[in-house]
Amino acid sequence: MISLPSGRIVGISNIRARYHALRLNRIVMPDTPRYELYRLIDIVVPPPDCQWLPGNNAYVFSGHTLDELPSLTDWSKKDRRVFQAWLRQDTQVCEIEQVRRRLAEDQPLVAKEFPYSKRLYSALQRRIQALSLNRASPLQWRQTLLNLRRTGIRAEELEWSGLLLFLDKAHRQGKAMVARETLLNKINFSAIRLCLTHELATDRNCGLEFIELSQSKSRNRLGAIQKIAGPGEVCILRYADTMHYYKVGYVMRVNTKLKQERSLRWFALDTIGNLISSQLSGQTFFKDQEEAFKVASEHALQHVGIPVTYTPCSRYEHKTLCGGSEYREWLLTLPDYPISYHNKHYYERNLLLHFRTKIRHDQHGRRLLFIEELQSDWHQSGAMFGYQTRWPGRLPPAPFRKEWIGLALKLILLHGAEEGYDGVAWTKGDIHETHYQQSMAAVRRLYDELIPNTLLRLCEHWGGRIEKTRIITKEPRLHISRQMDKWFVTDPHGSFSTRARDSQKEAMQIMARHCKQIELDVPVLILDESSRKRIEEEGFPMFGERPTLPVR
Repeated sequence: MISLPSGRIVGISNIRARYHALRLNRIVMPDTPRYELYRLIDIVVPPPDCQWLPGNNAYVFSGHTLDELPSLTDWSKKDRRVFQAWLRQDTQVCEIEQVRRRLAEDQPLVAKEFPYSKRLYSALQRRIQALSLNRASPLQWRQTLLNLRRTGIRAEELEWSGLLLFLDKAHRQGKAMVARETLLNKINFSAIRLCLTHELATDRNCGLEFIELSQSKSRNRLGAIQKIAGPGEVCILRYADTMHYYKVGYVMRVNTKLKQERSLRWFALDTIGNLISSQLSGQTFFKDQEEAFKVASEHALQHVGIPVTYTPCSRYEHKTLCGGSEYREWLLTLPDYPISYHNKHYYERNLLLHFRTKIRHDQHGRRLLFIEELQSDWHQSGAMFGYQTRWPGRLPPAPFRKEWIGLALKLILLHGAEEGYDGVAWTKGDIHETHYQQSMAAVRRLYDELIPNTLLRLCEHWGGRIEKTRIITKEPRLHISRQMDKWFVTDPHGSFSTRARDSQKEAMQIMARHCKQIELDVPVLILDESSRKRIEEEGFPMFGERPTLPVR
C-alpha cells in the first residue's frame, strides 16, 4: 500500500481478476494492452477499524477498479499523480502483469490443490488444551503462553496465533478472567493459510484422435468441401476424427506435386462440415496439419463439450538429472497474506517456497520420491539482502523465516507416506554446484547439512534413518539454456554446443544422448510401512519439529 499526499491509504489487488473478467465478459490475450488490465485490478483500502501502519497491509476492497480512477471525484490531482507513479514501480507492474499470465487464452493455468498443508496441526493449541489451567487473568495467560516457549512452542507461532494481541486488548478493557475455551477459540492462523498446488496447463490438443484417410483424390474432390477451393484448386481430406467427425485437409492447385508443402493450405472442418477459423487470428487456412489439428481441438473443447485434460507444468524440468518420471513442480503460497510478493520463477502471488520432484528407483528397486530442488526465493533473498519492515520495502517480511526448509520437508513426508513411497532422496550439493557452474557454500550447506539434519529431527522419534543408495542417471556435464523461445545444449567449457532447438523436450533428448550413463550416490531417508503409518497418524506441527501428541 501507499500513503498519498492527502493521507489516503490505498493499494491494489489482483485476487478478484478472474471474477471481474467473467463479470465483464472480458477475454485476456497475450497481447492485451496493460491499461485494459486495469479493469480487472481492485483498488483496496485499510479496514475501517484498522489503524494502518507500514508493513501491516490488511485491506478491504474499495468497490472500485483501476480503470475507474479518473472518475473518482474525491481524489485530488496530486493523489492521482503519485498513485500512477507508484503503479509504474516493479512490484505493482508484476501484480498487474500476473493477471495476463493467469488469464491469457493461449495457456490458461489451473491450480490443483493438495490437502497436506491442512494436516499440519497447531502445537500451541494442543499445549493449551493439555494445561490444567481453566481460567486466568489476561496477564496470567500471557505469561503462561510465553513460558511455553521454553518447552518447544515457537515464538512465531505465538505471534501469528493472535492470542497475545487478544490478551493485551482484554487487559486494556479490564477483563478480570478469560476462560481456556475462549482463548482456544481466538486462535486464528488465517492470515498465513498455506496452499500447496501444482500448476496445470490446459491440453488444447486433447479429445480428438485423427486418423489418416485414403489419398483417393476422386472421392475427396466430390461433395460440399469443394466450395472451399478456388479456381484451379482441389480440396483433399487427409485426416478425420471418427467419433466427433472433425476433419482436416488441405487445398492445393491442380498439377502441383504434394511434396511442395509450401503450396498447401491446410484447413479444419467441424462436425457438420463448416470451415473453422482460428480464435486468435481469425484465419481459416494454416501452414501445416499440426496447426489445423490444434484449431480443431480448440473448437471441439469450446463447442462440443469434450472433457478438458490438463498436464503438469514443467518449466524447469531441464534442470533435473536425466531419468526419472512424473516430474512435478510444487508451489506453496500464502494466498491470504496481507502483503504481496512476486518472484521471478513463477506467477503465483506470495510464493513462500517451491520444490521440484521426480519418481526414481534405486539399485534395490525401491520407489523413491526424489527432491530435485528445494528453494525459497523469498527467504533466501531475505537472508542475503535483508527484509524491509518499513514501507515501501523492497522485500517484505514473511512467516516461517527460519522454518521454511522444515515446512517443505513436512509436506514432502506427508505426500511420501500417503503415496506409499519407499523413501525420500535428494541430490547432494556438488550436483547443484555443477549445474550453476560455480562454488556455492549456501547451496552445499542446504543439501548436505540442513535437509538431512532436519529430516532426522522430524523422524527421530520413530527411528528414521538416512542411508546412501544409488540411482541410474546420466553424467551432469551438459546444460540446457533458453534464449527467447529457443533451447540450447552446451557445456561449461565451450567444447560442446548445439543449434537452437524448438522445444525443451527436444533439448533434453539431445543432452541425454550425449552424456554417459552413470550410477550416482545419493542420500535417502527410508520410509517403511511402519514409518509411513506413523506419519499419517501423528502428522507434523505447523511450527517446530517436536511432535505433539493429540489431547485425549
